[in-house]
This record gives sequence, structure tokens and C-alpha cells, in this order.
Amino acid sequence: MKKTKILIVDDHSLMRMGLSSLIASEKDMETVGEADNGQTAVELVRKLKPDIVIMDLMMPKTTGSEATRIIHEEFPEVKIIILTSFGSSAEMSQAIANGAVGTLMKDAATDDLVATIRAVAAGRTVIPDALLRMAKEDASTLQLTDHQLEILRLVVNGYTNSDIAKHLSVSEITIKKTLQTIFSKIGASNRAEAVTITLQKHLIKN
Repeated sequence: MKKTKILIVDDHSLMRMGLSSLIASEKDMETVGEADNGQTAVELVRKLKPDIVIMDLMMPKTTGSEATRIIHEEFPEVKIIILTSFGSSAEMSQAIANGAVGTLMKDAATDDLVATIRAVAAGRTVIPDALLRMAKEDASTLQLTDHQLEILRLVVNGYTNSDIAKHLSVSEITIKKTLQTIFSKIGASNRAEAVTITLQKHLIKN
């Protein structure tokens, strides 16, 4: 029996240990390597050529979504399952857009993980419809520039338009116009809604 070769990527050693132990108990799959950040994950994919990568979404050095993009571009045959602690986020949407074919919550039952691996190995996409819809809705927010994200971060942290203008050394009118563009992109009608959407979708890293 040919075993599905799996690379585990997570910055928590206990999580990697648990996944590796689970995979070892299945006759049709095996762990061929482990990585604790996205950069190492890319290097190991190049070296080990796994069939599937179980990829933590939020990691140091290179995020799961960015590592997914690099791996998918270089090795489109390698299937990537995103592991996450929260159901949806801009990072998750980006990972799906970058080529992930499966998603799984970190607290999912072991049977669900095994079933997801087998389904993905068989060529199926295992992403909930609700998450796919949300990924499409999030597409516009993924187009926020670094400058717009910085302004959004300041808004979330309670800065007024005047405060932001002074902080960034631009006019208050410029900030108002930029905020209108940001609100339009993320689907907010005012600052309060913008803050709520930003926190719900994890658009920024404070």
C-alpha cells in the first residue's frame, strides 16, 4: 500500500506531536517531516516532496497563507490543508485564494482530520460552503494596501482622524478620503462598523 506522505507545519511542538502520533496510527499515511514556521515549510516541501501539507495558518517568519502561495506556485500537485484556531479571517481567505484545498479547526475530532486528509489525497476539496462564500466576500479586503491597513490599525486603537493625520504627517482631509475608500472595501458605513469588521475578520495584527 502506497502511503500518503504528509508534512506537518505548526509553531507549537505539542500540536505537531499530536498530529504526528495520529498519522502514525493510520496505515495509509505517514509523516515525512515537521516545520515550525512557513519558511522552513517551503524548504522542506522542496526537499521532501510530500503529498499533503497540514499548514498552521498563523506562524512566524512566513504565514500559512504566504507559504501556501509559494508551495502552490512551485508544486501545484502538493495539496495543502489549512489548520486554524478560528473559523474565518482575511488570512484564511487569502490561503484559500492561494491554493489551499482543505480547512480544519485545530479542535476538530481526530476522525474529522483523518477523513479530511483522505478526501484531499483523493483529489477532493474540503472547504465548508460558508467559508468559501466568506472567502469571496473577503476578496476586496485582501486588496487593502499597507498604508490603508496602517490607518485601519490606528482607527482600531482609538486614534481620531486628527491623531492619524499627525501620526502619518498628512492632512486630515487625506485621512478622511482614505477612510472612505477603506470603509467601501470592507463593507463598513462608519468607524464603529469598521472596527467590528476588522476585529471579526482579523484584518490587522496589533
